[in-house]
Amino acid sequence: MKRACILIVILPLLAACAKRGPTLPGQLKPGSAEYILNEGVFYLNQGQIDMAREKIQEALKKKPNSKAAHYSMGVVYTYLRDFPAAIKHFRIVISMDPEYWDAYNSLGLIYIETGELDLARQNLLKAATADKYRNPENAYVNLAMLEIKREAYDNALRYVDKGITQNRNFAPLHNLRGIILEKQGNLDEALYHYKKALNCLTEEDANILLNVARVHHLLGQKNKALDLLDQALGLAKDEFTTQRIRTLMREVEGKKEDTANDN
Repeated sequence: MKRACILIVILPLLAACAKRGPTLPGQLKPGSAEYILNEGVFYLNQGQIDMAREKIQEALKKKPNSKAAHYSMGVVYTYLRDFPAAIKHFRIVISMDPEYWDAYNSLGLIYIETGELDLARQNLLKAATADKYRNPENAYVNLAMLEIKREAYDNALRYVDKGITQNRNFAPLHNLRGIILEKQGNLDEALYHYKKALNCLTEEDANILLNVARVHHLLGQKNKALDLLDQALGLAKDEFTTQRIRTLMREVEGKKEDTANDN
């Protein structure tokens, strides 16, 4: 698996974690650090990273000791793949609050990306096993990703199952189960879990649609694959995802129709 692909699975989790912290701008005084931070988190969840960084930096200038702002800035730098800067902000959060479990989870993700798997496991297990962590499923996703990087797929599935016991409707876990099953060649089961991931969401996700399209392509179902890729392209929020969709489109369009399977 290419290193960049890990971020495709996990970054929505980071944005969601950042989103949970602040309250809505309408509940806050315009111009306050909290209000500006919420504007930044809004841009972050829309994939407008430059605007997000600008707003979050502004919030930090107003309130340098804001844990939520430092965490959100760490998320921004993770998106930008500036991992040293991201690590700095996540460590600041932990120095202020050793029980800010999302920061451990996010550090674990970065260490997976940098190949420091022992550090990744250490941070992720802190989050996953913390009694007070409200979102252990996030850490189990990343633990599963760590095992995928090691090509230890049975261990990866074990962590996925642990996460599902915490949150049965957590789309990234079902998406990840689909990825593992696809790697093991179990395309029908992979397709089932990709679709289950979509059903857990309130709106369609470009990256999961891309996964569904890829399996239909592997099953020889060209038209289904292209229809899904059209849909995914319309939902893509960043250039990297857009290019992945277009690359698969070109691959699918070059494959002859398997009329026996395309139904």
